[in-house]
Amino acid sequence: MAMFAHQIGGEDNLQKLFDAILSFDKIPDSALDFFKELLEASIKRESFADEIIQEVMENWEIERISAVDRNILRIGIAEFLDFPTISHKVTINEAVELAKEFGSEHSSKFVNGVIDAAHRKLLENKLVTIKDEDK
Repeated sequence: MAMFAHQIGGEDNLQKLFDAILSFDKIPDSALDFFKELLEASIKRESFADEIIQEVMENWEIERISAVDRNILRIGIAEFLDFPTISHKVTINEAVELAKEFGSEHSSKFVNGVIDAAHRKLLENKLVTIKDEDK
């Protein structure tokens, strides 16, 4: 929801986005720092994530991707890059689950294919490395 507010509403102030989410949803105290760090990383990496998405999409303009799916992909790419302790398999699975919950009927398959291709591109460019648990 914060990424959607950022994208659609043009809000760039991290604290305002964070506060807006907290006014709608209760996030466990144990997850607050992670949420804020992931939100910040996702916004910071937005343009780069879009470049990666565009590279792995054949004959498909990024603007044609639904806002929900696009933001799920952005979050996943930021997580790959900025959270090295999280298994890449977990990141992919989380992206698919978010797509099932918030996307359209076909979002989960679409997100799964694109996030997997983006992951391979990041590995190929040596921007992330494979972890033991991801082999």
